[in-house]
Amino acid sequence: MVWAILQSGWELAFLIVGGLGIVWSGLWLLLYKHPRDQKRLGDAERDYILSGQESRLKDAPAQKGSWKRLFKNRNFYAIASARILSEPAWQTFNAWIPLYLMTERHMNIKEVAMFAWLPFLAADIGCVLGGYLSPLFHKYCKVSLFTSRKMVMLFGCSCMIGPACIGLVESPYTAIALLCIGGFAHQTLSGALYSITSDSFGKNEVATATGMGGMFGFFGAAAFTMVFGVLVTKIGYSPLFVVLAIFDIVAAIVVWTVAREVPQNDEAVALSVDESGSRTVPAT
Repeated sequence: MVWAILQSGWELAFLIVGGLGIVWSGLWLLLYKHPRDQKRLGDAERDYILSGQESRLKDAPAQKGSWKRLFKNRNFYAIASARILSEPAWQTFNAWIPLYLMTERHMNIKEVAMFAWLPFLAADIGCVLGGYLSPLFHKYCKVSLFTSRKMVMLFGCSCMIGPACIGLVESPYTAIALLCIGGFAHQTLSGALYSITSDSFGKNEVATATGMGGMFGFFGAAAFTMVFGVLVTKIGYSPLFVVLAIFDIVAAIVVWTVAREVPQNDEAVALSVDESGSRTVPAT
């Protein structure tokens, strides 16, 4: 992208990025199939995937998820609140890191190209590592999988203290390292939050819950971005990075205290099934 910008300006860079997005979308539409229809899967792998898809609900009538039912579910409030609080950090990283490096750390565009991608590499590592942390917490801390996912989220939110300290360092390379910790932290907690959503809702509700949670998250991100743009010229970046860390820590506390584990046994007293076949998490 830097080569394209230096050679022909921003227009070519946008064309390249947009073109790659169209190609990627076409490949996804061409190659993606439901596991039961995917010919590239072996029989053993297909059976393994399908066997883990809520076998306890296989005989239940297929009901379309209702967004109205979500608002009767305390877990949804925990998830939506966490998305509102945590999404601003990711959108800030996406939109403001290059400008921060240029205006606050006085890097030129070539230096930005060399370093601005590193927090996103760290974010990729957080996506993968977060998935391994949950079973480790489950095994060694002797807690349920649901609790282990909340522990992963708490771990990720705690790591956001790293970018909160960015105003205390003078070296631009140390600042980049702290931003990397932030990218790692956010995607670790974000992956855990998606898993908590999957654990909280049935197969006919989880997509609606995820989409609604994402909507609230981006509302929060949009509002914070508007505020960020105004405040950054008045108080600088450093206090706002502290605010982002506080938001994430509050998000973890909300999920830890509000979200309740959905029993895996259909006969459990705490899990209610109404006449339409929908599942609800009790409010107590």
